[in-house]
Amino acid sequence: MKHFTKLFFSLCFMLIFNLGSKAQIWAPQGAKWYYSYSAFGLSGYISIENTKDTLIFDHTYGQFRNCQKLSKTRYSYGFGGMDTISLGSEYTWSNDDTVFIYRHDQFYVLYDFSAQPGDSWVIPETYNLLEYCDSVGVVNVVAAGDTILNSEVLRYIVVEPEDQTHWVLSGMIIEKIGPLWYMLPEQACILDYMEGGPLRCYQDSIFQYSSGIAPYCDFIVGIKEPDNNSFMIYPNPAIHNLSIKCIPYELYDLSITSIHGKTVMEFFNVGNGTTIDINGIAPGFYILLLRKVNSDIIKTQLQIIKK
Repeated sequence: MKHFTKLFFSLCFMLIFNLGSKAQIWAPQGAKWYYSYSAFGLSGYISIENTKDTLIFDHTYGQFRNCQKLSKTRYSYGFGGMDTISLGSEYTWSNDDTVFIYRHDQFYVLYDFSAQPGDSWVIPETYNLLEYCDSVGVVNVVAAGDTILNSEVLRYIVVEPEDQTHWVLSGMIIEKIGPLWYMLPEQACILDYMEGGPLRCYQDSIFQYSSGIAPYCDFIVGIKEPDNNSFMIYPNPAIHNLSIKCIPYELYDLSITSIHGKTVMEFFNVGNGTTIDINGIAPGFYILLLRKVNSDIIKTQLQIIKK
C-alpha cells in the first residue's frame, strides 16, 4: 500500500509539473517585439512590450482572464528630428491554441494556431478611424503547419484578409512570435495610414528571433515599408517563377531570405518585366528584401510563399 501511495503521488507530481511547464504560446513577462515603421516622412520602429500582467473580466464567459498589458511606443526620425511617442496599450490573453485581444468590452480572436485552411474569424480594429472604416474585419486561413525556430517546433498559420474587409492581417503567423508583418490588424481603407510594418525582432528571457531586415532591432533610420503601387511581384504563392512590375527604368537588388533570416537567393539589377527563377528554393515561406540600386534604403516587400 505504501508503495502504491508513493507511486500515486509521484505520478500526480509529474502531471502537475508537465502541465505547469508547457511552453507558453504567447507573450511571457518581458516579451518584446520590434517592427519597422515608415510613414508621413518618419522612419523608425515600433516597440511592443509586455510590461505587466493584469486581470480583465470576460463578460461573455463570466470570468476573469489573466491578460498581458502590451505597451506600444514609436521611435522615429523625421523633419523635426528624433521623436518618441506612446501609442497606448493592448490587452491580450491566450489558452493553449488561441490568442485573444480585448476591444469594446469583449475579447476577439487574434490568432488561432489550431485553425485549418478554410477557417476564418472576425478581428477588431486597432485604432479609431471614426466613420472612414468598419470597426471589424475578417481573416481567412489559407495554410497551416509546423516550423522549427531555435530548435523548437512551433505551429504557424498563413492568413489573408477577406475581400473588401477594412481591417486586415496577412501572411505567416508563428506561435510565440505572432505575425511576420505587424502584430495587430492594419486598416485597408485609408492609404498609408498604418501603425506598424514588418517584424524585425522578437525576444523574451529564453527565446529570440530576428528577421534580418534591419542591422539591429532598435535601428532608427534606413528601413522603409514598400510602396505597393511602385513595386509588385507576382504570382504569390508561386511555383517556378516570380515576375516583377515596377516603375520603368528603376532597378533593384533583391534578396530572398528564410524566416530564420538566412539569405537563400539574390538577384541584382532587376527591373520592370523581369522574371526570376525560384526553382532553387524549397517550398515554404520567405521574405523578400529589395534595395533600390545606388541607394542605402532597404524596402521590405510582402512575404512570398513558394508552393
